[in-house]
Amino acid sequence: MTAATRTKVVKALRQVGFAAWVRSPSQGDWPWHVHAAAISDTDLASQAQHQTGDYYLGLNGLANHAADDGPAVPIRTWEEYQRQR
Repeated sequence: MTAATRTKVVKALRQVGFAAWVRSPSQGDWPWHVHAAAISDTDLASQAQHQTGDYYLGLNGLANHAADDGPAVPIRTWEEYQRQR
């Protein structure tokens, strides 16, 4: 994926109820990828729950608790997205 495509994917995921970020090799031992968790999923692992909480706080969901550098969109759950359609 190009950088622009990664950003578009993250924005789209966020718009429909996911806490989502672009992850880069400079952030950890991984390749470029999109990381996401469904905000209202009741079966999230505890780490994903914490990442979703960080998303609400404007953070990047990583251990360093840096600011979220992703596209700014109103935070909503999948259910809220469905009601607004």
